[in-house]
Amino acid sequence: MTARVRVLVSALLLLCLAARGAAQSDDRLDLARELASLMLDDNIRRGLDEEIATILLRAITSSLQERLHRNLQESEVRGVASIVERFIRQTRPSSRAEEVAARVYASHFDGAELQELLRFQKSEVGRKAARLTPVIGSETARALYTEMWESPAMPELLSDLQREFPVLRSSESP
Repeated sequence: MTARVRVLVSALLLLCLAARGAAQSDDRLDLARELASLMLDDNIRRGLDEEIATILLRAITSSLQERLHRNLQESEVRGVASIVERFIRQTRPSSRAEEVAARVYASHFDGAELQELLRFQKSEVGRKAARLTPVIGSETARALYTEMWESPAMPELLSDLQREFPVLRSSESP
C-alpha cells in the first residue's frame, strides 16, 4: 500500500468515524428532543417564563432606578413587568424552549441515559412524578418555611432585623 493510499484510507476512516460520531450525537439530540417535549408541559413552560421575567424585571428595574436615582413606584414596576411579559410572549416560541432544553439534556446525559429517562417519563409513574413535581416542590417549600418560622433561632433573626431597622420595634409598624 503506497503512502498516498494509506493517507486516503486514513482520511476515509476519519470521515466515517466523524460521521458515525455525528450520527450518534444526532441520535442523542433526537432522544433529548423527545424527552424535552415530554418534560416541558404548560406548567413548566409558565415556570420558565416566570423565571425569565423575574430575571429581566430585576435587571431592568435596577438599571432604571440607578438612572433615575430613585426607587421605582409600584405602578412603574407593574408597567415594566407588563412590558417584559409581552416581550417574552412575543419572542420565545414554545419550540425554542424544547430545542434549548434538548441541548441541555444532551449535554448532561449520554444516549443510554436519555433512553432510560424517556422510558421512565413515558411510564405511568414517570408521568405522575412529572405531574406532581411542582406540587411536591410547593409543599416542601411550605413545610420548610413553617419549620424555619417556628425555629428557635427566629427570635434572634427578629432581634437582628429590629436592631438594623428600628421601625420594626414599633408596635404600630406595618
